[in-house]
Amino acid sequence: MQTSSSSSSKKRFIESSSFYTNCQEKDPFSKFKIDDCSFLESVPNRSTCSKCHRSRKYYCYTCYVAVQEISDRLPHVSLPIKIDIIKHPKEVDGKSTAAHAAVLASEDVTVYTYPNFPTYNYDEVLLIFPGESAIPFHEWWSSTVLSKRQNNFLKINPEQKSIHFDDADVEKPTKEVNCPLKRIIFIDSTWRQSKALHNDSRLKKLRSVFLDDHKSLFWRYYREKKETHLSTIEAIYYFIVELHNLLQPDVPYHGQYDNMLFFFKFMYYKIRTLYDPLKLKAYQNSTVLTK
Repeated sequence: MQTSSSSSSKKRFIESSSFYTNCQEKDPFSKFKIDDCSFLESVPNRSTCSKCHRSRKYYCYTCYVAVQEISDRLPHVSLPIKIDIIKHPKEVDGKSTAAHAAVLASEDVTVYTYPNFPTYNYDEVLLIFPGESAIPFHEWWSSTVLSKRQNNFLKINPEQKSIHFDDADVEKPTKEVNCPLKRIIFIDSTWRQSKALHNDSRLKKLRSVFLDDHKSLFWRYYREKKETHLSTIEAIYYFIVELHNLLQPDVPYHGQYDNMLFFFKFMYYKIRTLYDPLKLKAYQNSTVLTK
């Protein structure tokens, strides 16, 4: 029998979840420019993956390809940087949102299953992980990329003792910034599993950064985690937007990467249509899902 204390605790978990807090909002995706995904509702049956020949509905979450019936209708997103996703071997493939990125940005996203992933060059990559030594991504960018850019400018212009980029009288380098990174790494796992992965020497030695807070729309809730605890596809999306704004500070973001959330939006509304958040089995079960 469940005690009133545990019931109250579970109630707090539920009411703090993004799925619960957004369930009364008519369109929480209204700020995004995402292609119409309603045609996915008309997909009648499961199909065979063209690579592994397993039965799949919309895409194969092991081969990361769309089923033939809808492949020509999906958006294709081109990213400004390559992304590697390292997936914990116990992460359930069919539930992970990492597959969304690999399908929609197939030329720029690669998924590896731990422990099989490359050894990275420290100077060419960043790990998105809120570890103890991690700093905000924009702070790393300012202290590393912009600082190096300023030093290079002063070497070329030795008479210029300092640079004040907000001063109209000072000659400025071009506003567009070159990214020194070749690849960004994400960990795809539950929070507990991610700590184990991060302890791998190949990852622990890398520079770690974390993103600004963004409100998640993920339908699973987390024990003792804030509503800013993002799913993998949301983290990738918000990182790419942050990177865009840093690379091209004078070019407003117009939603060119919003389709990374194409499947995410579809699944969100599918779940919200089928289930009342207050009656959803996973939300009523005593076991709290973490990813």
